[in-house]
Amino acid sequence: SCNTTEPPIVDNIPPGKRDYIWSIDSIDYGSLPGLIQLESIWGSSATDVWGANGDAADVRDCLWHYDGVKWSRATEGTPITSGYGNKVVYSVWGTAQNNVWAFGRKINFGTLTAFMMHYDGSQWVDVTPANVNALNANLYCVYGTAANNIWVGGYEYALHYDGSHWNTYKVADSIIVSSISGNDKYLYLTTYSPWDDFTPSNLCLFSGGSFIVIDQSPVSPIKFGLGLWVRPNEIKSFADGIISTTIKEDGTISNNGWHRELTTTTSFGLGSILVQSAKNVFAVGVWNLIYHFNGTDWSRININVPNHTVDPLARFWGVWTDGKEVFIADTENGIVYHGR
Repeated sequence: SCNTTEPPIVDNIPPGKRDYIWSIDSIDYGSLPGLIQLESIWGSSATDVWGANGDAADVRDCLWHYDGVKWSRATEGTPITSGYGNKVVYSVWGTAQNNVWAFGRKINFGTLTAFMMHYDGSQWVDVTPANVNALNANLYCVYGTAANNIWVGGYEYALHYDGSHWNTYKVADSIIVSSISGNDKYLYLTTYSPWDDFTPSNLCLFSGGSFIVIDQSPVSPIKFGLGLWVRPNEIKSFADGIISTTIKEDGTISNNGWHRELTTTTSFGLGSILVQSAKNVFAVGVWNLIYHFNGTDWSRININVPNHTVDPLARFWGVWTDGKEVFIADTENGIVYHGR
């Protein structure tokens, strides 16, 4: 839900377009009856796109690939379906066709551990190091800026890859890291409780080798959801709309400076964002919500497909764009909308 890459801000980059021609991608379900419900999407190009669905009823539905013609199951022959244990992936991210990562969990003989695998352009390999394998945790979201700077969030932990090693950081007990984002100076993450126990959600700053809480959100009205976008001087949080505040010189924020940029039409709101550039940002959510930022303003986008009615209760989750084409998954109905 927090699969986002923050590129450097360049003033002369063009604003992202909004006038897409929409279609529905074909999906090869093979002999399995499941739906394609992509929670995370990443591609090296519009003809090489990966999607993860860790909540699939069948583990063989948790990894998909688009080749420019159709989406097909991609779990066969991977660590997900080979060897021992029950494995799934919730998020996928990469830097090139031959450098793709997927993150999730595995359960082996009743023991839950974190799980990650890597694709080198020809095959997926389980690359979970011992220190990550020791974590009794799911890995859910990913934020990366380069091959040697990848952050992953999961149950109680955040992980960082520097190009050689994965380091693990305990964030807090009994929470889930829901989103991660940063700029050239600072890295932030948000957390929430999976236990529905009225625990406030937190905004944390990475400082001195650990995460410190710099703001909290009550259950209602909520500040921190499943989306976070950190710009050079401000943080944008996505939940029942978008709120922003400024970043101080020391990385802390103006806690009383939050102001609303956008209010959505539903109480659930926005749950997944994709930052392709500072002038091309997609935020999607429930029900049937797609918003686009072109560097100047936010505008709602409506999907129009000939002879097709978009479900007003569509649950948009996974989203990815290369700046020319965009893929948006409706997990409620097992549809991938494709804008060109």
